Amino acid sequence: MGNNTSIESALYSAFDEVVESKVFEVDFQDIGSFSGGESGRPGMFDDLDEWRNVIIDDRMDAATPKVSELGLQWRTRYRRKHPEVLGEFRVRNLYRALLRPPPELVWSGSTEAEKDFVEQLRVIDDTPRSGAGLLTAIRIQEGVSPLEVWYFDKDLSRTTVGGGDFIRLNIDYSGYMKSLALTKGSFGWQYLFADISINNLSRDVVQNIDAMLRVFPNEFPGYEYRDLQSRLEART
Repeated sequence: MGNNTSIESALYSAFDEVVESKVFEVDFQDIGSFSGGESGRPGMFDDLDEWRNVIIDDRMDAATPKVSELGLQWRTRYRRKHPEVLGEFRVRNLYRALLRPPPELVWSGSTEAEKDFVEQLRVIDDTPRSGAGLLTAIRIQEGVSPLEVWYFDKDLSRTTVGGGDFIRLNIDYSGYMKSLALTKGSFGWQYLFADISINNLSRDVVQNIDAMLRVFPNEFPGYEYRDLQSRLEART
């Protein structure tokens, strides 16, 4: 896979580890085409007026995979031996993601402020196969660094959290990709990086996060999960 950065290598390893594990059943996997070893912000961004003042720093560039798409949907296989854990992720090369249109999350009842907010979003991770209605996006704003990362959960507004289906994460793009490799896309892991009480979320989300942190330390002993466990405890 070429000369990968440490974050790239971690993402590809996470993909392989789930696929090769006897604990998980893979329902779908996809590795797109590779763009080669080039890195850095493509020159075409300098020719587009809307991007000239958007800051894409070196940490973001080092964190983006050089693949058009990397996707995986999975679940634990032996329910009697392991708690049920479900997950999915689909990430793209950052620059491909930035040039895609905003997510289709505006409806007839959306306010102008909501429409403007969604227009600024570009999806960096989503769950198309499971239909879970989850995605993560970076918010494109001129002169802002690091760019904000927002999580969308179609069921969030139905919980006691309230305030809509979006929540800002206390993590940047680079940190998101590192954590994605650690969690393998387990549903709900993003809430461990949000200012939120886990107890206010749906029972399924809470159980999935808790099960992930019981199964993964044994299945993936090469990873350190104590920080995530501390984050869960701080939010319960």
